[in-house]
Amino acid sequence: MPKKRRLSQTENRTFLAMEQTLLSKERTILSFIQTGLAFIGVGIVVINVFSGSPLSVLVGSVLMLIGFVEIVESYRRMRHYQKRMREIRKTLGKYAV
Repeated sequence: MPKKRRLSQTENRTFLAMEQTLLSKERTILSFIQTGLAFIGVGIVVINVFSGSPLSVLVGSVLMLIGFVEIVESYRRMRHYQKRMREIRKTLGKYAV
């Protein structure tokens, strides 16, 4: 089994900075998911409150669609960043937070 190369202090800092950046991107994506849920909620409220108008059903449906699209896209980006995070942690080894 090959011996693991010890990372220099500069490399450690670089990887930790990359990890910190990915974590901040993950927080931003969670905010996008929260916004998508809010769009869905507002769409449901618009449909229920203004149920007599066909325009309200259209507006509510569009808001709900925007919310679903935002959630799906955010989930896709989250998976990508989680994959990169696993790669960084694998590189850092036991020093990963």
